[in-house]
Amino acid sequence: MNSVGADGLTPLLRAAAEANVQMLHEIIAEGGDTSATTRDGNNAVWMACKRDGVEAIELLSAAGADVHHRNPDGSTALIYGASAGKTEVVALLLALGADPTQENVDGFSALDLAANVECLQLLRAASRERRDRLKVEGTVET
Repeated sequence: MNSVGADGLTPLLRAAAEANVQMLHEIIAEGGDTSATTRDGNNAVWMACKRDGVEAIELLSAAGADVHHRNPDGSTALIYGASAGKTEVVALLLALGADPTQENVDGFSALDLAANVECLQLLRAASRERRDRLKVEGTVET
């Protein structure tokens, strides 16, 4: 179930890359490893993002896949989604708690790399909400 194929993908990663929700259901039910990563260090959430797989991302998140996972370059699925202009994906990842302020190893956040105005607006709003919440919690100076 969790063996890596010649393409470097587990069945779960392959199903995520295809945003195949039915197959993901079956693989998860059979014990598919939701923490598996590709050779590049990307997880199933990232793979589903590439296909605009909103339903697949929801399922993966509910099954325990890490929406905050960082690949070796420090990039998250949110950073990728924003840089690729995947507005629905960005909205979902933010709703699932993805941090809009995380930066990759080059110091770029999803906000810095937003490829369209819709992603930019979502990320700005999420960043403001996060900042305001942290102020109320006393984590950030006012």
